[in-house]
Amino acid sequence: MSRFLFTVPPLTGHLNPALAVAHALETSGHEVAWAVHAREIAAKLPAHARLYPLDVAEAAQPPNTDLAASTPQVRGLESVRVFFEDYALPLAEAMLAPLEAAVRDFKPDVLVVDHQMLGGALVARKLGLRWASLITTTASILKLSPVFDAWVAEQYLGLQQRYLPANAIVERPDFSPELAIVFSAEELVGDAHPRVEAPYRFVGPARDAGRRAVEFPWHWLEAGKQKLLISLGTVSRDRDTRFFEVMMAALSEMPQVQAVMVAPASLAALSPANVLVRDYVPQSELLTKVDGVICHAGHNTVCESLSQGLPLIVAPIRDDQPVIARQVIDAGAGLFMRQGKVTPPTARKLIEQLLSDTSLREGARRLQQALAQAPGASGAAELIAELARKPVHTSTLSEVA
Repeated sequence: MSRFLFTVPPLTGHLNPALAVAHALETSGHEVAWAVHAREIAAKLPAHARLYPLDVAEAAQPPNTDLAASTPQVRGLESVRVFFEDYALPLAEAMLAPLEAAVRDFKPDVLVVDHQMLGGALVARKLGLRWASLITTTASILKLSPVFDAWVAEQYLGLQQRYLPANAIVERPDFSPELAIVFSAEELVGDAHPRVEAPYRFVGPARDAGRRAVEFPWHWLEAGKQKLLISLGTVSRDRDTRFFEVMMAALSEMPQVQAVMVAPASLAALSPANVLVRDYVPQSELLTKVDGVICHAGHNTVCESLSQGLPLIVAPIRDDQPVIARQVIDAGAGLFMRQGKVTPPTARKLIEQLLSDTSLREGARRLQQALAQAPGASGAAELIAELARKPVHTSTLSEVA
């Protein structure tokens, strides 16, 4: 049996796939440990988890690990630039020392690194450690523009020069040279943009294994009514409630439709009778009971929805979301909504089209078939376990021992 050290950012959309893969590895008898920001994420790990905190002392002025607070209301490529400058790069710099210490103590056979934990990639390169990338959004593998891609490479170069020996510096240190696991289907990615070169393996969504149980009033769902899930994801504390209020206004005149809205609990008092407001839901199970989804085009929500053959209305906000939204629309499985500009009449029209347009459902079902053939978390775990079994070069782990 082998030992695997996972490092992921304190973001639910990144943690859940890693939890599913770790669960599959442990079920096969392997040993798993976690190097994470304990203040934000420890409570979401299994009770038995072996934990290496990456938190630094308050006096050291740690980077802000609250993504919502660290990336203000900017859009498009500008939001990605802000993400790098204010979140990803400071997070990487601060985690290098504690993660290196964790690796030296645990001595993993493979370091499993979320693609946005650049510090994990650098520690693996410095110590000659075998590692795998976990990629939770297909936008990460695309080349978006020559100017922006050159800027990203420049940011990576500066960080590498401060930490790595010259012979370990590469243009894109964030992708494992041996295994890059993508939690999606290649059919969704399409060919509109060239990809960064890496050894990609598409495994589809990780699905629900490893997530915490969530209570839900299933009796509220009425037979004979069409149903929607409405969610802007977990990183939504930096925006106002206007979008949710517009959706409620639109649905108040659609009594034949019920909607479960993932939104601040304070909105429950304003919701019409056919809208249920919850601040957290058992999403995977709920998706088996609805007819369509309105979301921010977060990658996990999109893939889980398409896995159920559900058409979507995508209302992207920032980061990778416009890219994922375009992939859904190009695949014929979704409609576009302007998140910041939508009005109740426009929302009603789009919801009616979502629930009646058979071509959208056909597009979603095509992608459902592709995702159903993907191996999911268990397949990802098998790939990582296989990587641990490969012969190790004599120089590998020389710094770790």
